[in-house]
Amino acid sequence: MTLQAALAPCGGAAPPLNVMLASTMFSPSHYIFVSSLAKELLRRGHHVTELVVRPPASPHPNRTSFVIEDKNFFEELDMNVEETPSYSLFDEISFLYDFSEKTTQANLRSKAFSDLMKHIRQKKPKFDVFVLDYPFQETFIGINHEIGRKPMVALTAFNMPEEVLRLMGSPYFPSLLPYGGVGAHGGEPLTLYERAESLVSWLAYRARIDWSYRPWVNRLLAEQFPGSPPLEELEKDVAISLVNTNPALHGPMPLVPSIVEVGGMQAQPARPLPADILDWVNEKAAPHGFVFMSFGTNVRSSSINKGKRDAILRAFGRIKQRVLWKYEEDDILDKLPANVRVVKWAPQNDILGQPNIRCFVSHNGGLSTQEAGYHGVPILGIPFYLDQMHYAKKTERIGVGRSLSYHNITEESFYEALDDVINNPRYRENMQRVRRALRDQKETPVERAAWYVEMAARTAGAPHLRSPALRLCWYQIWMLDILAAILVALAALGLALRLLVRAACATRGSSPTRLAAKDKTH
Repeated sequence: MTLQAALAPCGGAAPPLNVMLASTMFSPSHYIFVSSLAKELLRRGHHVTELVVRPPASPHPNRTSFVIEDKNFFEELDMNVEETPSYSLFDEISFLYDFSEKTTQANLRSKAFSDLMKHIRQKKPKFDVFVLDYPFQETFIGINHEIGRKPMVALTAFNMPEEVLRLMGSPYFPSLLPYGGVGAHGGEPLTLYERAESLVSWLAYRARIDWSYRPWVNRLLAEQFPGSPPLEELEKDVAISLVNTNPALHGPMPLVPSIVEVGGMQAQPARPLPADILDWVNEKAAPHGFVFMSFGTNVRSSSINKGKRDAILRAFGRIKQRVLWKYEEDDILDKLPANVRVVKWAPQNDILGQPNIRCFVSHNGGLSTQEAGYHGVPILGIPFYLDQMHYAKKTERIGVGRSLSYHNITEESFYEALDDVINNPRYRENMQRVRRALRDQKETPVERAAWYVEMAARTAGAPHLRSPALRLCWYQIWMLDILAAILVALAALGLALRLLVRAACATRGSSPTRLAAKDKTH
């Protein structure tokens, strides 16, 4: 399609699209994020065929789901939360890519993937656009080869992976964005130490990605999708990347227009709470407000050290507020202070939207931090691994809460931090500013995401948004070829001058008698 055709206005309502969507990250929180887009596409009248790790909450006539029913990776791994908070950079890299490789292999072996491939190869359905939850599950880009290489949208519930910037031809500078972090820090420049840390992290990750991980993906592509081009070729079909960031929380970042920020896509106004939870947290029952504690979908509260658990309970017993704690087992029931209640499941977004809440004790996962920001709730973060560590740092740096190292939890340290977040008004005031900015948008993030999916389809891949950096080699982007040309030119000039000087000296030295005779005439 020509640029003029891509930019041509579309008249009337958009025709229904057939969307192929794959979200194979073995993390329930990722599915929460991705399913919000699927629901919006269905609301707009499109047809969605999906490969996912969770069944949809409710059936829809336009939805065909292939559900991977294998055990959640984190349940199978039985992750040791005593170790992960102390991971070094190289431990972190190994953990992340071991996770990626193991879950990819499990997904490829799943009945759902096999059934999807049979459906595609036998029935040959026609699709208009392919949406893929991309980083760390790159192998499933091969599905796009199977459906005829349609315009592709790369979606990520992670914040702003450098891989996405590279994928879209957007500049990445370790001095501006902390590698593996959560965007810029509210426009504040990184310190010398932070820039050095970012550079080292970037180099270490790139070494693993380029020398080990991407070659491994290419081998799987050849095995699972016969005739498929390599990863580097298939990535050329990516028209749009939807990323889980918003300047209000993550800070401003230099991005090409094909990277679209849809941070907080899963956050929404609070719905009514179940009666039993509402009766515990409403203003009449909790006149001093309440605290909500949850470690998300991947870290089980019941897996934390029993000594730290009891220290937290003692600290909770010292505050005036009521506490609602998402806790998965029954081994705590006889230890609860009078102001603490545990539930095995909690509608987090709806709880955070209650006006009586005073603090969110969280693992500082990306989606949880965004939902807290959307509802204006200050955070006490206890991070365990990966982006949680970075969000915890951001929480403190932008003044919307406190963070506490898991290994440093005692009754006193937990009580001091919790009391500060509850009673120091600056955290709530700062988070309320984030809340206002997150909500001050011309459309909701999920509406924006769906519109860009539609646009990628109707423009045959949004060529007018494609970065010219994608047509350059890495050394051309960094202008190393120009530097090399300058160095060669300077070296040639230096050599020429040296040869001229030597030639001049040789000429003068070849006729000393004539020079001496000339001197005598004077």
